[in-house]
Amino acid sequence: MIRLNPEKLSVEFRPGVTATKPIIPRRYTLTHSDITAELFLTIALVYAYDKTNSMRDEVLGEWIKKGEKYFFYVYLYVDGKNPMITAIRNYVFRRELPLALEAIKYGDKEFFNSHPELNTSPIIVHFMSSIYQFNKIENWGTFSDYGLSRSHINSYKSLPWRSPYLLDMKLGDVTGDGVLDKVYLYGNKPDGASGIFIDNITVVVENGHTKERKTITPSFNSGYSPRLFLGDFTMDTIDDIKVSIDSGGSGGYGYFYIYSFKNNNLREIFNFDNYNKEYKYRVDYTDLYKVNIGNVMLDKLFVLDISYKGYNYVSQYYEESGKLKGPVQGEVLALNALVPIINDEKINSYDLLAFQRIIGTTNSDTLGYIENLLSWDGEKFISSRMFASIPGTNLISLYKL
Repeated sequence: MIRLNPEKLSVEFRPGVTATKPIIPRRYTLTHSDITAELFLTIALVYAYDKTNSMRDEVLGEWIKKGEKYFFYVYLYVDGKNPMITAIRNYVFRRELPLALEAIKYGDKEFFNSHPELNTSPIIVHFMSSIYQFNKIENWGTFSDYGLSRSHINSYKSLPWRSPYLLDMKLGDVTGDGVLDKVYLYGNKPDGASGIFIDNITVVVENGHTKERKTITPSFNSGYSPRLFLGDFTMDTIDDIKVSIDSGGSGGYGYFYIYSFKNNNLREIFNFDNYNKEYKYRVDYTDLYKVNIGNVMLDKLFVLDISYKGYNYVSQYYEESGKLKGPVQGEVLALNALVPIINDEKINSYDLLAFQRIIGTTNSDTLGYIENLLSWDGEKFISSRMFASIPGTNLISLYKL
């Protein structure tokens, strides 16, 4: 299966470099979005550190000349906050590096076409870690090993896609005329492809009375395990259409849309991307093993006690007295799940329970969850109740400090 989807790659050339020169200095910064699965390649004279984040999961690369021979050096920052996290990061970097090299070559294809000799230059990868077993320098072949010929570049679009492929179907009165309508979820997937990646996801609504069909295309319409749910979210006794798609990224993000189709008029009433932009949080570690999570828009503050995580964890950030060694910030990640719930059995309509994961300094360090209950106010979904929760742990953890 082809790893790189060219449509998900964005390339930026910064001042001082063109599509064909120079060779040295020519530095590459490759970052990604777990939410959208997009890749962002910046080609410049210096590394684009403004594109990196605290996770340090970027891929850096540059051309080096030794004598008459060119080498491509790659730098990966493997270290985490403890050996277990470092091992996870090492695994992820090794799994995703072929994709990164494909993206670099495809994104800079005019450069490689102008300098064909660089296709056979050795790729030297520096896995940088303070832990001996992860601190390695390895030869990962040449760019010719990553197969981005012209036919390879076009192969993503020329794969034998099944089109259309019925993914899900539900019955419900979404138009409000009292007749059951059919709602279909279609998508494309390549024959023989591993996993369940689906592209070009679309919703088709068939009017139960007229048999007329209308198509809805979500803004983000590729991912994993796409599915439908029909239910009344707007308290008008008419079913609305909820579409859920898993991103497949390490953050466990999801793409969620809800559409009203009342009287055959399409209206988007929930968009996960707008939700993520609206609900912003600040996560700060404070003294005595506390973490503050603040939402300025709603004037909400939550305080988590992280002493349950044990001595090995808290000693990274705190003195023996419980005083913070220095400023430490975490993050509330994008929407993970959006669950329809019946909040009032007297009203046969649904609210939404939105989940977002609270993390510390790394993606694997889960501190808790934001649970936001969304209710329809006649025009839009608003937060009616918000909670912060922490995962349970064994009682013995309390006595390890």
